[in-house]
Amino acid sequence: MIALLATAAADPIVDRLVRESLASDEPWAELVELCDDIGPRLSGSRGLDRAVRWARQKMQEDGLAVQLQPVDVPHWVRGAESARILSPVDEPLDVLGLGMSVPTPPGGIEAQVVVASSWDELEAIGDSARGRIVVLDPPWQGYGETVGYRWAGADRAMAQGALAVLLRSVTDTDLAVPHTGTLGYEGDQRIPAAAITPEAAARFRRWSDRQRTVTVRLDLGSEMRADVSSANVVGDVVGSEKPDEIVLLGCHLDSWDVGTGAQDDGAACVAVMEAVARIGALDVKPRRTVRAVLFTNEENGLKGGEAYAAANAGKVHVAAIESDTGMGGTLGFRVEDRWYEAADVQAWLPGVAELLAPVRSHGVQTVEAGYSGADIGPLLKAHGGLGLGVLHDMSGYWAIHHTEADTIDKIDPADLKTEVATLAAVAWQLANAPTLPGPAPK
Repeated sequence: MIALLATAAADPIVDRLVRESLASDEPWAELVELCDDIGPRLSGSRGLDRAVRWARQKMQEDGLAVQLQPVDVPHWVRGAESARILSPVDEPLDVLGLGMSVPTPPGGIEAQVVVASSWDELEAIGDSARGRIVVLDPPWQGYGETVGYRWAGADRAMAQGALAVLLRSVTDTDLAVPHTGTLGYEGDQRIPAAAITPEAAARFRRWSDRQRTVTVRLDLGSEMRADVSSANVVGDVVGSEKPDEIVLLGCHLDSWDVGTGAQDDGAACVAVMEAVARIGALDVKPRRTVRAVLFTNEENGLKGGEAYAAANAGKVHVAAIESDTGMGGTLGFRVEDRWYEAADVQAWLPGVAELLAPVRSHGVQTVEAGYSGADIGPLLKAHGGLGLGVLHDMSGYWAIHHTEADTIDKIDPADLKTEVATLAAVAWQLANAPTLPGPAPK
């Protein structure tokens, strides 16, 4: 640990990386291209294919050693969607199909509604769910707690005979906007599922409490097609002394098919590319290899993260950093704790905190134990190494998460610059320090 601190304090290159990152408008220009010119990037789509080619070209132009790692990804297509309340009023109902949902039968589903706000309430409904559309109306209890209803709601409602599920969107904000996101089916028997706005879910609850008969027609035209070829985009600044030891900066290039994926996760992608490019442009190379990985298929499959871990089983990753919580102000890091004793993780925190010294004056100073990220998870679980997840100000994130509103205008260019400076400074230190905090690679 002492060696790490001394290296950080004595290295003027870190200050240069921070200064130049904060002055550059290049990441913003790239984000405009990615979001405005390419747009949504759902797995299997032409948008994702274009983004993969675009990212490879950008990294090559920046002088990185680039490779495309092939990955087969699922190809789910949304299709036409509609819903309508038929009684006690007659009016349209905004819906957004959940990712990977099966379609409704031809002509749609028309059925009465039952409402449940918890798993216990769903179970208590019992046979009353049979032949009905279940509206799941769980209160927001944080993303990690509430997202389970999106993932498992269709299966659990189907087990009680339901024909379909309408889910209160997983968000902390009521803006009359539905939020998509993937669900998980465990078996071959499946029912369709869609998100509705929090306001609509609350209305269904009020009708249910008043014992009103509510009927809805739901029509989802989604289609699950054969897997298609995609790729993780990998760009390296090869280390001068220990090229086989890797410091990874990661994000996911795919997005949902609504909005343009600016917060989730386009801004992180351009920040990762720029941070590694900044290091590559130096007249001195890092001791270890610094690698940018733009993972494919995080949103509805995690095939990119899994494929990367499998393909790199023989490689030493001393550290892996993931940015996937939007692009509000960069606050610091979570240190991965899923596979370690709490006391060990706590002992690593001071060393990680020292990595933030060059950007502490820019508000980047928080270090805590927690979840590092989905895409680097398979790598860290199988092969060890320090795992870091970028912490952001998420106060405005959940309002637009997985919606049409995830667009570039929600991002402050200054926040993007701070992220680049943080990633570049931390990656350089990790790539050059004699010793590192965290677990050793396996």
